[in-house]
Amino acid sequence: YPVVVHSVWSMNGFLSPHIVDPLWGTGMIDFAGSGVVHVTGGVTAFLAAFILGPRKGRFYDESGATIENPKKIQGHSVSLQVLGTFILWFGWYGFNAGSALQISSKTNAALASRAAVSTTLGAASGTIVALFVSAVIAERRTGETLFDITNALNGCLAGLVSITAGCALIEPWAAVIIGGIAGAIYLAFSTFIVRIKIDDSVDAIPVHFANGIWGVVAVGLFAVPEYLQDAYGRSDHVGWFYSFSRGSSDATLLGANLVGLLFILGWVIGIMTPFFLLLNYIGWFRADALEEIVGLDISYHGGPAYVADDSYAENMTHAFEVAKSKMDEESEEEENQKEGIA
Repeated sequence: YPVVVHSVWSMNGFLSPHIVDPLWGTGMIDFAGSGVVHVTGGVTAFLAAFILGPRKGRFYDESGATIENPKKIQGHSVSLQVLGTFILWFGWYGFNAGSALQISSKTNAALASRAAVSTTLGAASGTIVALFVSAVIAERRTGETLFDITNALNGCLAGLVSITAGCALIEPWAAVIIGGIAGAIYLAFSTFIVRIKIDDSVDAIPVHFANGIWGVVAVGLFAVPEYLQDAYGRSDHVGWFYSFSRGSSDATLLGANLVGLLFILGWVIGIMTPFFLLLNYIGWFRADALEEIVGLDISYHGGPAYVADDSYAENMTHAFEVAKSKMDEESEEEENQKEGIA
């Protein structure tokens, strides 16, 4: 992550728009981090989930055979998901508007306020599209109209991720479009990773990876010349849709952003793939089978995180202790047999 930040945001990074001679005369424009932050984290999540493999019972049964209908493992509390999403949304105003760095001048104040407006519209649009599109899909599959709150929450986060790169550089109508497309991308990519049997328990890949890429691309399409001038002191290359008003079809900014994305992907994949493979090889990457089945709350912390009643907690803890004792005995017998053979 520090190398990505330096390359794109520092005053002398090779992708930075702030250097004297930026890439293709523009550099990578990522105002608050759709690429720098979210693509970096999202592709890391993708690699981790791919190498780690799915949770037990998610796509395969105990014999290793593929389950016809993948088992959806629900989170513990939708209420906490809602609370967490609103905390993130609130914090995003500091994340995006704060990237203006100051409000001591009229120009910077305008950048910060525009970022806040775009953040609001992008999040709202992503929420609405994800909620209603998923409801339409559910109605076609089941005949019932079901409004899935989890899809709405992740649609909100998808809208926030996608708007981050261009939040201070676009018009409000563009923020609505970008956020709405993000909600649809989230649903499509979430379905796709299930089909290829990648187990992403919190949908970090469709939210951050897919929509981080979309956010960086959207800058190359919707960045307004005047706002680029305010933020970076140059507007030679603008959003592709605005280039036509200049009598050209200049896609230089879009191309520079795509180059930046390729660098981020290449760097993160090159660093994190061998790291995760090493952890997996030495057995530090995944909890053992017993701990996974019983739950890390019980196996690591001595009790369940969510307790229906006292007897439930006692029974689960006792089951873990009995199973662990049995595994220890089997392990000890194997060691004794090896010593006897030796």
